Amino acid sequence: MTPRVRVQSWRAPELGGVDFLHGTFTTHAFARHTHDTYSIGLLAQGAMSFECRGATHTLRPGVIGLIHPDEVHTGHAETRDGWTYRNFYPDAGLLVGAFVPLGSRADLLPRLPVVIDDPVLFHALVTAHRAFEEHAPSLTRESLMREALTGLVLRHAAKPPPLPTVGQEPQALHLVRTILKDDFARNVTLDELARLAELNPYTLLRAFRRAYGLPPHAYQLQVRLRHAKRFLRGGETVAQAALRAGFTDQSHFGRHFRRTFGVTPGQYRQGVKNVLAL
Repeated sequence: MTPRVRVQSWRAPELGGVDFLHGTFTTHAFARHTHDTYSIGLLAQGAMSFECRGATHTLRPGVIGLIHPDEVHTGHAETRDGWTYRNFYPDAGLLVGAFVPLGSRADLLPRLPVVIDDPVLFHALVTAHRAFEEHAPSLTRESLMREALTGLVLRHAAKPPPLPTVGQEPQALHLVRTILKDDFARNVTLDELARLAELNPYTLLRAFRRAYGLPPHAYQLQVRLRHAKRFLRGGETVAQAALRAGFTDQSHFGRHFRRTFGVTPGQYRQGVKNVLAL
C-alpha cells in the first residue's frame, strides 16, 4: 500500500495566533508527543486511534478528539483507509476567555473528556475551522471560533464556570453597531471592537446578539449586502459591488447574496437593468 499524507497547515493571526491543520493520513503514525496548547481534532472520514491518559481511544466521523496541554499522546490509522480530519490548537486563554472579567488572567484550565460525541458542537467547530480555511472576514472567523469554544466548555467541562451577566452595555453596543454601519467595508476584528467598547470579546458577542438579534459578524454581513445591492442598482459590476461592499471573495459574496435575497447578484443586476429599460 502506498503511504498517503495530504496535509494543509497554516497559522491564523487572529486570536493571538492559532495553528490549523486539515489532512488525510493512511500509514503515518504520530510518535508520542505533547502540545503546549489544547489539540482539538474533528474527524471527517475513516477512523484513527490514539493513546492518551493510559487508554486507547478511537475517533470516527463526527466525533471530537481533545488533548489537553502537555498530555502525552500518539495517533495512527485504525483501518487501511486511514483518516481525514481537521485539527486546531487553541491555548487555554481562548477556552476560558468567556468566563473571566475584562483584564483578568485566564488561569483556569478546563478539564474536558478525551472523546466527545456531540453533533451540534462538532458542526460548530467544523464551521469555525472552515471559516479560517476559506478566508472568511476576520470578524466572522473570530466570532465563530470564540462561540464554538465557549460552547465546548459549557457543554463538556467537568465543572463549567458561570458566564458573566450581560445587559448593561447600551453605549458600548451602540458604538460597535455604528462602526459596523459606517465602516462596513473594512476588515475589522472582534478584538478591535472589544477594545473600543471596553468589553471582553465574548461578552460583546453575547450582549450584541441579545440587543440586536444577530452577532456582530452576521450584522456586518447584512450591512454589506444592503450596500452591495445599492452599488448594483447604481450600475456597478458584480465584482465592483462585491469589493466596494467589503467582500474580498466573490464566491462568498454570491453565496450569501442568494441565500439572503433569493437571486444571484448577476440576476439582481440584470433585473434592475430590465426595469430601467422599460
